[in-house]
Amino acid sequence: MYRADHDPWHVESSWYERRKLAVLLASLPRERYRRAWEPGSGPGVTSQALAARVDDLVASDGSPTALELAHRREGMPPHVRFVRSTLPEVPLPGAVDLVVVAEFLYYLPDRPAALDAVWSACEPGGHVVFLHWAHRPHDGFVSGPRLHADIGLDSESRGAAHLVGHVEQDFLLDVYERTR
Repeated sequence: MYRADHDPWHVESSWYERRKLAVLLASLPRERYRRAWEPGSGPGVTSQALAARVDDLVASDGSPTALELAHRREGMPPHVRFVRSTLPEVPLPGAVDLVVVAEFLYYLPDRPAALDAVWSACEPGGHVVFLHWAHRPHDGFVSGPRLHADIGLDSESRGAAHLVGHVEQDFLLDVYERTR
């Protein structure tokens, strides 16, 4: 997909995508994070924005083309590392204090394993952000609202604290804090 179009979802050019990213950044509870992981990073637009708030960022994706585009992105800071991996694989040693999961969980057939991986990478007191389209992708397993309802139940069962909830016509955003 990225070979045919370096920006298939118009992340760089659409007002919706730029606004959604601004809401994500404004919803982060801390001004600064020590270490973060962004699974499903795609061509690195969100990675580049997160880099201004994170000291060490690991961005991962299953597409080597997307990772190459991200790596070559103009102005990408050197403290952002790109790794090829897909959930439920966790491509980093040690825990992070921020995980940003955006726009792809509805495509995964084994969401419980993916959520286990995400939470296993987050240290106690760290934050996990979930951001998804508020509709059902034609090739997704569930809609954004169903996915976020499931994420809410899963997070509650893990004892996570729900810090931020943002719902609008086209996207949903939830921020949780790992408490244990």
